[in-house]
Amino acid sequence: MSKLFTMKAIKRVLMSGAFMAALAVLVGIQGAKLNAQEQRLWSIVEHFEYEDGFEFDYVLQRGVAARDLGVALAECGSSHSVGSVVRYHCYAVPE
Repeated sequence: MSKLFTMKAIKRVLMSGAFMAALAVLVGIQGAKLNAQEQRLWSIVEHFEYEDGFEFDYVLQRGVAARDLGVALAECGSSHSVGSVVRYHCYAVPE
């Protein structure tokens, strides 16, 4: 009976250790994904449409961190006068 009890106790300890190891791996993977998303860099691109139908895209800024993306897009959208441009807008492209 004593041998059976120790085998059950060992299995219980091993299973709880395996569960904790698996949980730690899952938490580590999620943290790595979040860290990778934070380090992703973006380019800010402007799209211009002129009265004569000509359109083009211009890369305004490269290497923008994800946390600064909103500010960079806001600055881009408010920094130009319209002039002969019928429409323009800014957008982000992952690098």
